[in-house]
Amino acid sequence: MFPADERRLMGPVSGLLWLAGAATAAAGWLLPTSPHAHAAWFWALFALTVAYGAACISGTIPWERVTLAGHAVAVTALQPLVAASLWLTGGADAFMGPVLVLPMLYVAYFFPPRYAWPLAALEVATYASPLLYDDAHLLVQRTFGYAVAYAGLTLTIQFLKRRLVEAERHQRTMAHQDPLTGLANRRAFDAALEHALGGELIRFALLLIDVDAFKQINDRFGHTTGDRVLRELAAHASAEVRSGDCLARIGGDELALVAPGAGRDAAFRLADALRDAARRVAPAHGEMPISITVSHAVYPLDGADRSTLMRALDHELHAGKTLSRATR
Repeated sequence: MFPADERRLMGPVSGLLWLAGAATAAAGWLLPTSPHAHAAWFWALFALTVAYGAACISGTIPWERVTLAGHAVAVTALQPLVAASLWLTGGADAFMGPVLVLPMLYVAYFFPPRYAWPLAALEVATYASPLLYDDAHLLVQRTFGYAVAYAGLTLTIQFLKRRLVEAERHQRTMAHQDPLTGLANRRAFDAALEHALGGELIRFALLLIDVDAFKQINDRFGHTTGDRVLRELAAHASAEVRSGDCLARIGGDELALVAPGAGRDAAFRLADALRDAARRVAPAHGEMPISITVSHAVYPLDGADRSTLMRALDHELHAGKTLSRATR
């Protein structure tokens, strides 16, 4: 539910929030009606907060390498500083009290429920910490209101984020999936091929699959049957490839396969397996099963770049289609 790459945002966002809190504290302190006791402690805490916030933003503290549990431990460990800021800015009447909405937002957005709710309880306790040394003066009631607001905000943000993440995941799937067959689409195939060419693979195989006489299937049985044939071929072909392979529909009746680590012998075996898969598909009951023409190219034996490999595939596919038509 919560993307792992968001951890790289947690440090800078936390740093910005700490700097915002420090700026608010300094501005509030300079107002004439603010409490000015313990000035040395106040400005020491201010300097520490600014230094910490700057270290988070600059990456001096490498928060992106820390696990989510580590971030939760950091939030816990920093609570005494928050409690100290309340003590230095008025105790039960601390003008920094409303600023605690900032860690509330941080926790609600970045942490999943198993961390968010314990941290929420801890921060509510921090908000109520002046009860330990100061006259309550409605602080119990205000703490209750803060807890209700914290729970409502956390529920709202986590609900909205869950919907956002699910929508993003669906959009990403739709962007890389062929809607008819459920296979990868041309965009996903191109990305897989570029990754294979740009990676550290010693070799990989490319296969191009074309359904023989597919136009005649559409003309004779209709496009609905043609679509069903493609779906069934995709299902049977998917069962013959490995989980790390990329089987994609790249055209009307054309499929392509990127098989990392596969050499010449493996490419031949894959081609035979795909032809066998096609023989399990027929346009109608009692009709002959479909046949496919499969061409292959192996990197780097048949080419060291995309254009050379694709030319080798097209050349072999054209020769295979010519032979298939002659045989029929």
